[in-house]
Amino acid sequence: VVTSPPSGAMVMEAESIYSLIPQPVSVPSRPPMYRSKHPPDMPATFSTFGLAGTSKPGFNNVGGTLEEQQQAHSYVQPHATFGLPNGASAPNPGLPLSKGSGRGGGAVLLADRVDKFSYGDTARKPPVPSRAELEASFRATLKEKESREVKNFVTSNAVENILSVPPTEPAPIDWTKKPDFGKVPAYLDKIKKEISDEYEYIRSMQEAEADDTPSGMRKLEEEERQELVNQLKRRWDELNVTYQKTSVLSLNSLDTIGKVKRKEMLEAQLAQIEKDIEKLSKKVVYVRHDEY
Repeated sequence: VVTSPPSGAMVMEAESIYSLIPQPVSVPSRPPMYRSKHPPDMPATFSTFGLAGTSKPGFNNVGGTLEEQQQAHSYVQPHATFGLPNGASAPNPGLPLSKGSGRGGGAVLLADRVDKFSYGDTARKPPVPSRAELEASFRATLKEKESREVKNFVTSNAVENILSVPPTEPAPIDWTKKPDFGKVPAYLDKIKKEISDEYEYIRSMQEAEADDTPSGMRKLEEEERQELVNQLKRRWDELNVTYQKTSVLSLNSLDTIGKVKRKEMLEAQLAQIEKDIEKLSKKVVYVRHDEY
């Protein structure tokens, strides 16, 4: 006997002992099979099926009637399903086929009598020669070869060599009688002209570069420029030694106006010499004619 748990007690789903008791499973009842009220062989409302190739419009059963309507004409024509209707082509047992009454494959109706095939007036190839004809032709060919004159190649070659004219050696060529003998070749004249044109072009460029010298100025030679740079460097060293030896480096020693002026004079001379060295360090230096 299965007793239900007390109604007032709180039952936990995972901890209750009643969950171990199998509960009866109810079997659902099967509903009855559905059957439509519409006939299965009637077209649906505004159906477009089976209307191709007919004179009907593109739809059928506009009103959606459930009863079969009287058609004006049948749109399924005879032979519309690949051949005669079923049973129309059955053989007639009262008319069996006899010999010669067929149609020759069912596509062409043959005549009652068929004559033997012949080519007619068309041109035909000559027949194949017989063995006797071939033997006769072979014997005639052998006789024709035997009747020909046999050539003696030894005698023929001897006669040809006796009657032939010996070959003559070409006369030696005198190269000193050539029209251009002793003359300079034309290609050397061309090369000399190209070299002279190149020298002329270089000379013109040098003259154009020399013409760029400003008026009243001349280009300082490399030896003169280097000598001036060396003299300026020696002068700078002398002034720098004097500047370092004097007591004008600290601000405490600049207690008189003369010391201040002497310091400014030495610094100005050193700066001027550095500027002159920088100018003379260029590759091209122009000076006046009356300076050096």
